[in-house]
Amino acid sequence: MNDRFRCLASPRRRVADRAGFILISVLWLLVALSAVGLHAGLQLRTERLAAANQLDDARARAAAGAGVEYARSRLTSAMLDRADELRAQSAQAQRGQGGRTFSVDRLFRASDPLEDPWRDPEELVVPEMAFGDARFALRLRDTAAALNLNAADEEMLRNFFSLGLGVEYQTADRLAQAILDWRDEDDLARPGGAERDDYLRAGAAVLPANRPFAELEELRHVMGMTPEIYERALPFLTLTGVGRINVNAAPEPVLLALPGMTPALAREILAMREGGAPLPRSTGQLIRLLSGEAEVIRRNPQAFNNRVVYATNEVEITADGQVEGSPVVARVRVIVSRSSGGALVVSREYR
Repeated sequence: MNDRFRCLASPRRRVADRAGFILISVLWLLVALSAVGLHAGLQLRTERLAAANQLDDARARAAAGAGVEYARSRLTSAMLDRADELRAQSAQAQRGQGGRTFSVDRLFRASDPLEDPWRDPEELVVPEMAFGDARFALRLRDTAAALNLNAADEEMLRNFFSLGLGVEYQTADRLAQAILDWRDEDDLARPGGAERDDYLRAGAAVLPANRPFAELEELRHVMGMTPEIYERALPFLTLTGVGRINVNAAPEPVLLALPGMTPALAREILAMREGGAPLPRSTGQLIRLLSGEAEVIRRNPQAFNNRVVYATNEVEITADGQVEGSPVVARVRVIVSRSSGGALVVSREYR
């Protein structure tokens, strides 16, 4: 009886087992198809996001470019005897309107050469502007208001770090010499400097380039540089311009890099600017305006004069463009100089 029951039950069990196997296979197939569908969906979403980011990047670059051209037009207009008008308009966040039409050449010749239409260039523009869902943000800086890391000599670098940033004198001296060793073409270290062998012994990840600095970021790797000193120094440094310092625009740490400059003289210069008095246009005028502490400059005015200017001749324009709701930010950095035709672009860099 039992044997007969087993014989009857066996086919049924085999059918049930087969049905279970089919069910499991179908479930696995559904899981696999879901995974394929999910992967395809994610890939499509990634491609859509990449395409959207590319479009946003193009629009952000266009917005940044528009910011640069807007700033250039304002700088050119300032040269046409409209600087005060533009400053007033920018203060009210309004764009200027046109005026009488003259020959451009005639207008440039008529400009007063003693005036500085690009003084405080950031005051000539509205710093942020939106059009539709795109916008740009502008930063303008006189390139001579910063210390050129590639043009400054040992004395200027030492003064900048010690007097300007308050770094201990011996540390400032070693930094100045290490910077010069980084810039020069040889591998002979100065008495307080450092060259390739010194960096290798210290296990440095980056060796001196033996050329001028290509990026300010390289300063991080100079022997003796600390993150704290680097962060304090960075806002006052540049790699653009001829290396002269605008006495009427530079902040105190940069002024203190000049030969013969003292903290007391720097404070006098800053007070003259803030007081609204006529600004000096030559070293002779500056010496006459300063107190008796300017004796070092008086004794060697040529050394001081070789390192300074008294007007803004070159402006760095940095424009950031962005589209509302997008994380993409496009940056354009342009250097413009004064020319007979207005603000002339001498370099352009996209990031």
